[in-house]
This record gives sequence, structure tokens and C-alpha cells, in this order.
Amino acid sequence: MRQWNDIVVLTPEGDIDIASAPSLRQRIDACCRDGVRRIIVNCQRVTFIDSTGLSLLLSRARWLALHEGMLSLVSASSDIVRILQIARLLDVLHVSPAERPAIPGLGDAAPLWSKTFRALPGIEHLAEYRHRIAELLESLPLTREERFDMALAGGEALSNAYDHAEAQTIACSIRAYADRVVLEVTDDGTGFDLRPDEDPVPTLERGRGIRLMKMLVDLVDIERRRMPSGTIVRLTKLTRKGVA
Repeated sequence: MRQWNDIVVLTPEGDIDIASAPSLRQRIDACCRDGVRRIIVNCQRVTFIDSTGLSLLLSRARWLALHEGMLSLVSASSDIVRILQIARLLDVLHVSPAERPAIPGLGDAAPLWSKTFRALPGIEHLAEYRHRIAELLESLPLTREERFDMALAGGEALSNAYDHAEAQTIACSIRAYADRVVLEVTDDGTGFDLRPDEDPVPTLERGRGIRLMKMLVDLVDIERRRMPSGTIVRLTKLTRKGVA
């Protein structure tokens, strides 16, 4: 289990069934009692979910929704997605499959609209910026959960710039295209890059934030700026119906 303030990532292994569900229920309920309102279940190592497991996930997702929280399943295999599809829960539970859709290049496409704001120094402003990102995304064909995830991922990118990059200047931009939204966080700090197929070492503070971003959006690009020095973190999320 990994925890970021009021966010917890649980990584069960094997089957979520009548035998293992009680243990997972205890972990989820303990998080809820501790005030956690955003629970991410990483299904990367989950091989099967039976009716008991489905009931557990559905009941806790509903409880969290009633308390302004959210339960998500991420990195779900095609088998797990099929189980949820058969149970008609794909529209009820917030599920992100392990196999991300291919994202074609933009070519010369211009954004339909773009917004940029400069982040003030001090991590005490992070909550304000997460809310601002979510508000800017309200006009797009994204679900409430998808807007929340994009805002959370953007918050992680901003947090990395504050905490790791030693940046003096940080800017956040959001660009809406016909089929996607792109959020960029740019800083003038020490600089950092990551190959698309590379995973950071999970024991590093930086690594945990990047792994969380990869769970929440369709594509994460991180590249070092040369002149001036710094880092660009680019987060892409496809929109379901296209932007009007």
C-alpha cells in the first residue's frame, strides 16, 4: 500500500474472490476510517474477480461517492475488463485498462482553446491549482472521475516541480484538441527526463508521483529542457466523444 496524503494505492495480488475479499475489505475500510477519500486499486496483478469481489468493490465505491470520494480500478487486464463488462459495472466503477489506446500524433493541428497560468511559489497553493485544473476541464467531454484524475495527475506534476526540481518559475498550460486534452507543467529547475518505456525506481519520492500519473492519464511524457534548463511534464488524456 502506498499513500499520498488522502490518496491510497492498493495492489492486491491473484484473485479478488470470496477467500481474499475479507482482507481487502479490511484494508479499504481502515483507509476510509482514517479519512482517505481517494482509493486506487491497482489491478496489475489481479487475475480474477468473482461476485463477492465485485460486490465489495461496488459497495465501497458507492460509499466513497456518497462521501465525496472515489474508488478506481487501474491497470485492469482485458480479462478483468471483460468480467466487469459482463457484470455491467463498467459504467458504474471507474476503470482504466492496462492496455492504453494508441494515441496518434497531432500533426499541425491547432488547439481549440488553451489556458495558461503561472504557479505561485509554495506548495500551499497546490489544492487551489488542482481545483482550477478541474474547473477548466468542465467544458470537455470527460466524466467527473476523468476530470478528477487529470487534476490529480496535474497536481502531482506541480508537486514534483515544487519538491524535486528546485524551480523558481512554474507554469501550467491546458490545451483542448478535437480528441484529447493535454496538460503541461513547465519549470526552470534542475531538469529531468524519462523515456516513454521507462519506469522510475519506486522507492524514490519522484518515482511514486510519476507512477501515479501513469495510472491516471493515457500518456505521460517527461523531457529535460536545455535552454533554459528545466523540465516539461506533458499529460495527455483522450476525450470520449471529441470536443465540440
